[in-house]
Amino acid sequence: MDLMHGPQYAKQYVTNYLERDLPVRLVSYRNGWGTDDITLPTPVKYLSYEPIALDDWPTIITVVMSTNRFERIDFDEHDPIYRVTYSMRTYVWVRTEYSEECTTMRDRLTVVVRSALLDHPCMKATDPRESWMARIDETTIREEFSDLTLLKGDRVLAGSFIGYDLTIDEVVARETLGTINTIDLDVKQNPISPSASISINP
Repeated sequence: MDLMHGPQYAKQYVTNYLERDLPVRLVSYRNGWGTDDITLPTPVKYLSYEPIALDDWPTIITVVMSTNRFERIDFDEHDPIYRVTYSMRTYVWVRTEYSEECTTMRDRLTVVVRSALLDHPCMKATDPRESWMARIDETTIREEFSDLTLLKGDRVLAGSFIGYDLTIDEVVARETLGTINTIDLDVKQNPISPSASISINP
């Protein structure tokens, strides 16, 4: 029985998918663009939480910003199925020595991540369940890009995020109430104490 998962599962689902999908997808983009793994590197780390500091480059971070909508769509036997929509962000962070290289690397990697998020058949292939549904609404995708940040005077850092809505079908499962057919009673006789004498005064 599937259970309602919540935002922790939503961001981990996307993180796991990108970690499996991007290495292969990046090879196709390098071949198509005539670049190499230096100008379009494979991310070193994939996170599902907001780190205090970044130590690996590039890093992909997927987080849930809010839960937008609950819609009851069906029943699984006796349990209701809800289509839950999460407002998500997937961040791309890169670092290089020169500003032009840094922004170019960030922009290219953002395009590859976006193509992965829009590839519903590949997302579906990561989960074998026939009834499973996890879909990104392509009409909600938006991108924002950060300014460059200098790091110790010799490195520059650039980031972007892709915002989107992710819908996942979730079940509110509960234990079956059931029916009581028989009742076994254990009846014991309490000991009978002698009656107390009663005196009646006329």
